Parts: sequence; structure tokens; C-alpha cells
Amino acid sequence: MKDAYEKFAYDYDEFGSITDYLGDERSFFESLFKQHGVNTVLDCACGTGQHLYMFSEMGLGVTGSDYSEAMLNVAKTNLEKHKKDIPLCQCNFRYLEQEHTSTFDAVVCLTTALPHLHTDADLVTALKSMKGRLNQNGLLVLTQGTTHFTLSLPSIEVAVNRKDFSRVFVKEHNERFQTIHVLDLYHSENRMESNQYDIVYRILLDEEYKRLLSDAGFHDIRIYGDYDMRGYDKSSRRLIVVARRTD
Repeated sequence: MKDAYEKFAYDYDEFGSITDYLGDERSFFESLFKQHGVNTVLDCACGTGQHLYMFSEMGLGVTGSDYSEAMLNVAKTNLEKHKKDIPLCQCNFRYLEQEHTSTFDAVVCLTTALPHLHTDADLVTALKSMKGRLNQNGLLVLTQGTTHFTLSLPSIEVAVNRKDFSRVFVKEHNERFQTIHVLDLYHSENRMESNQYDIVYRILLDEEYKRLLSDAGFHDIRIYGDYDMRGYDKSSRRLIVVARRTD
């Protein structure tokens, strides 16, 4: 796979600091992990470290990996800044066993990371690899912002709008793929430039997740439409998958 974040990683946190996570997201994980006795977590698409920081603040044993070396470089800097000593390594989440020999109470792959894979074969390979890193009764958690509802929204979204910086998403999709053209506009005395990054996602919705997870050997699969654990439907703005290893 090509590293789509080789350059984007170093400006990615214009979205906000890694400490700026949603309170309802933390509450969701606290409730879910307490219910299932989760103490150790592998974030296998850790990006710039936001969820690593959050899980560490929750008192969990945390390990992070990512396919993008650039993202890992930023994550290392971010975590050191906040005095977090969290193991990090470069790893393709299709083959987690190549770098991670331990198993965990939970594996998470968040913020629309899994849909970077475009074929059923790659998706099932990744899900099987994630399952293989779980302890018995361990949890796999996947989250994304692509839903039936969000696919119906206008194609242009202003994601960040500050005096010195704007980030605009221009979205297009067909039946199988969504492309997000990310346009970054810097407009200050210190920095005046524009950059564009194009991210292509496989469109994965509730029924397709159930099929792929079943093919990967998961049987206990729940799909939520928000962090309050309401069930997913076609009006949901989030899609959250929780699957448990039961074999």
C-alpha cells in the first residue's frame, strides 16, 4: 500500500491536539471496556496518537502501530510532549502478527482506518489478523464517520475554519468507493500555501461489516449508530462496530 499520509501526517493535527477527543467517545470506551474487563489495548491504526493518549489517560496498558511511518513520527513527538511512554511500531494491520507477538484484551482500528483497504480479500485478511491478536473474549472495535446518512449530505464540508487556516473536504462517491479531496489553505503572514490530499475509502456499511466479520470468524457482532450505544440505522451519523472473539 502507498502511504497516503507521507506528507499529510505533518499537518494532520490542524484538526486539533491529540488531547481534544470527544467526551462521549471516552465514556463509550470506559463503559464498554469496564463491562468486558479490558485492561490492554492495541491501536493498530494509531495515527498521530489521539486514542493512544485517551486510553493511557483511562489507565489502560496501550500499544500503538500504524502503516504510515510519517504518522508514527508525529505520534512519537505528540506523546513525548505529553510525557506518555507508549510502545509504537510500524506495521501493516493486515499482518499484525509480524510485529506484535502479544495478545490484547481489545484491538481498535478507529476513525475510518479499515476502509483504506479496497478488496474483500484484504479486508478479511486484516480482520483475521486483528482477531489473532485478541485474547479469548477480547473485543475488536472499529469506528467510522461514513454512514448511509452522511453519504447523502452535500459534497463540500468545511472541516476546520480559523483565521489562519481552513480545511475543506470535497467528497465524491460511487456504489463502492468514496474519495475525499482534502484541501488545506494556510492564510497568514507566517504561512501562505495550499495543499491537496486525496483519500480513497471502500464504502463499508452495516451489512457488509457483518458479512466480512463473519468471514473472518467473528460471531458476536454489534453495530451502533453513536457513542450512546443506540442501534445503527440509516439516520445514524456514526458507525461503530464491536465484535468479540468467542472461539
